[in-house]
Formats: sequence, C-alpha cells, structure tokens
Amino acid sequence: MSLATVERHPSVLPERSDAAPPDGQLLERYVAARDETAFAALVERYGTLVLSVCQRVLQHSQDAEDAFQATFLVLARRAPTLDGRGPLGNWLYAVAYRTAVKVRQSAARRRARELQVINMAIVPAGEEKEWSDLRPLLDRELNQLPEKYRAPLVLCYLEGKTQEQAARELGWPTGSMSRRMNRARDLLQQRLARRGLAFSTGFLFLLVAKNAGAAIVSPALAGVTTKAALVFAAGQVGLAVSGEVAAIANEVLRSTTVAMTGKIGKLLVIVALLGLIVLTSGTLVHEVRGLMQNNGACGTPAKADPQK
Repeated sequence: MSLATVERHPSVLPERSDAAPPDGQLLERYVAARDETAFAALVERYGTLVLSVCQRVLQHSQDAEDAFQATFLVLARRAPTLDGRGPLGNWLYAVAYRTAVKVRQSAARRRARELQVINMAIVPAGEEKEWSDLRPLLDRELNQLPEKYRAPLVLCYLEGKTQEQAARELGWPTGSMSRRMNRARDLLQQRLARRGLAFSTGFLFLLVAKNAGAAIVSPALAGVTTKAALVFAAGQVGLAVSGEVAAIANEVLRSTTVAMTGKIGKLLVIVALLGLIVLTSGTLVHEVRGLMQNNGACGTPAKADPQK
C-alpha cells in the first residue's frame, strides 16, 4: 500500500459492520446486567486497537498483554460513568496509552538489569531501528493532542474507518470532516517536528498499518480478559485476575480520578470567581446608583413648579 493511498483513504485496518450494536448499547447491557456477552463484544471490537498501542509503547509481548488486560479492567470499572453517546475508541486509546506507560514504568523497575527482548520480525531489517524509535513517539504525541483532534485520527487511522463513518460516530457534519482531519494531522506533525521528526503523519500511520498484523488478539486472551474484567468490576481479585494486572488497573483508576477531581476543583474555583465578580458588580452598581441619587438630591436644584 502506497503512502498516497493512505493519505486518500486512511482506512488501513478492517472496518467493522455498521449493523453491529453501537458501543452505547453494549455498555448499557453490561452496566445493567453485567452482560458478559456485551462486554466480550467490546473486547473483540477494540482489542486490536488497544493491543496495538500497548505493543508500540512497550515493545514486549507479555507486558503488552498485561497492559491490554488492565485497560479493559479499567473499562469494566469505569463503564457506569461513561455516557455511551459516542464511540469508545478514542477513550480506550487514551486509557491504553496511560496503562502501557504505567506498565513500562513498573517493568523498568522490575527488570532494571534485564535486556528487553523486542520482536521486530515483521519489520524489514532496514526499517527496524527507525520503526523502533518512532512508534513510541507517535503514540506519545498523539495522546497529547486535544480530544477533538485525537478522535478523528484514532477512528480513521487506527480503527480503519472512513471519514464518513468517523463523522457519523462523532456527530460531526460530514462536509467538515476533511478540514478537521487536516487540522489534526497538521497539529500532530508539528508536535513530531519539535522532536526532530520530519515525517508526514501519513508515513507514520503507514508504518502503523504495516505492523497492525502483530496486534492479533487471540480468543484465549480475549476470553481471559473478559472474565477478569467482570471479576475485577465486582471488586474481587482471584485466580481470574493477575495481582500485577489488577494493581496496574487500580493505579490507572486512581490517576484518572485525581485528574477528574483536579478538573472539577478548577471548575468550582472558576464558578466561585464568576459568582464573586457578579456579586461585586451588583454591589458596585447599587452603590453608584445610590451615589447618583444622593448627588441629585443634594447638588441639583429642584425644578420650579409651573403651577405656583
């Protein structure tokens, strides 16, 4: 597949059928009745996306599978707080990236003196070093984009959707999708350029597409992950849930909770300041009016009554 083909048609991964139940419906079924089938459908739908980013960040198969499982454990616990009105891919991408970073930090501490084994068999020898250096940076900078710019790139380049499908899922006007995609690509390319990477985003995502075959979620991994997620969501940790994976999931959950609390705190401060401004403005207006009335009573001569 040529770069020109990718730029014209960014859907480089297999598309899922539009006839499948939407994410919101699957979430609702899972939250309402702990429907294992519904959750398994979400794992199947987004498994490749999640495993791909975990592999790119970690470059270690076992660590990537741990991060994969922990990501869906976070989804199982967070599901009741998600509104389900939009696609889950962008949210899961962000969670998968944060989870993979946590796993990488944990693995670095655990294997400080071990040599990381990187399986690059599917990458041509001439590109191995280049791809190994580029793929973590791509996800790091993509994750840093504002959600409204990250979402179309995740949907089109990483999930394999057409621009029309992505616009429909995001609730955006179809006519503006191309403009939004161009803006998102420009922002990502600017961030990469600041790191000395003078590649087009199309080239980088082409590398992602060429290596997408490595992110194959086996039925065994999907099944184990689904059962572990349901057990974890119920507040249990047994044989179905690895203690290490559960610890990573809890760490991600704590960090997202702290981040949300911080945002809410900032919002409350802004609301309080706005309220203070309004109150102060009202008091000031009242004082000015009073002053004007007093000046009128004491300093302005009364008009003569024409009837007198």
